Amino acid sequence: MQQHNRPLTHDEQKAAEAAFKGAPFDPKWSEAARKVYLGLSSAMADKRNEAFQDIPPSQAPTKAKRAVSESKQGSRIKSILW
Repeated sequence: MQQHNRPLTHDEQKAAEAAFKGAPFDPKWSEAARKVYLGLSSAMADKRNEAFQDIPPSQAPTKAKRAVSESKQGSRIKSILW
């Protein structure tokens, strides 16, 4: 499949921005914009999955528990102050 280098149309640009922000697709956009959105969304999801695979399983729960305990600790401090 041959790809042509050309500037993105306005709705393709909007679709790309939405994909990067995690915003929903606007059904008013063109079919080409839908392809841009789906392609970028898929690529970004793959990158997120790769990032999670890089974290050793022994470290992932520790970080999650620490975040939860810090969150609970912050709630306790607020309840004491108020």
